[in-house]
Amino acid sequence: MRPMTQLRRVLAALGVLALLAGAPSARADVLSEQESIRLARGETVVREKTWEPGHSARFVGGVTYTVLEATAGEVALIFDDVAAYPRVLPRTKRARLVSVEPNGDRLVELVQGTALVEARYTMRIRPVPHLPGAAARREMRFWLEPALPHEIDDAWGFVRMDPFLGASGEPRVLLTYAVLVDIGPGIVRELFEGRVRAAVLEVPQLVRRYVTSVRQTGY
Repeated sequence: MRPMTQLRRVLAALGVLALLAGAPSARADVLSEQESIRLARGETVVREKTWEPGHSARFVGGVTYTVLEATAGEVALIFDDVAAYPRVLPRTKRARLVSVEPNGDRLVELVQGTALVEARYTMRIRPVPHLPGAAARREMRFWLEPALPHEIDDAWGFVRMDPFLGASGEPRVLLTYAVLVDIGPGIVRELFEGRVRAAVLEVPQLVRRYVTSVRQTGY
């Protein structure tokens, strides 16, 4: 795929996810009152999405929100640590840092699946520069690197960590995780698309467990 074509596809997918999130900043104030109540109870808010841009492409996923007992910086460190990926990304058997490019992009190879089926592919992960007045926010975007071998058709998304105050003013983080995945046409899509959607939307809960484990045991 030509670089400009890939860029347009990435921007289109990120636009779909941003609209689903409710606003480019995905702040807590874009959530409904009921969703805010659920977040305060420690629940995860899920907005599922299916996107069919044409041809044979079909993306599933969505946007999830959850509040964690951590700071934005602490959660950002988890996503900077490739060794943590098997614990925070569902069905991840192995994760390997392929390279770090001069612009800061990281290429990370993932092997994900079950005992029956697995897929290997490489994601490009790009940190988003801090916006004026939002120095405490952390954000990164990711998408499948088409120039390297990949056993799914495509994937895009972003993860954003916004400072959030708890009921008593204690520091928390609002984690927004958005992802769209196209596993490809045919029998694989028919058999596994629903499972893939459910799995990719589990990330906030896995991050919560990881944060709790690190705080309790240091590992």
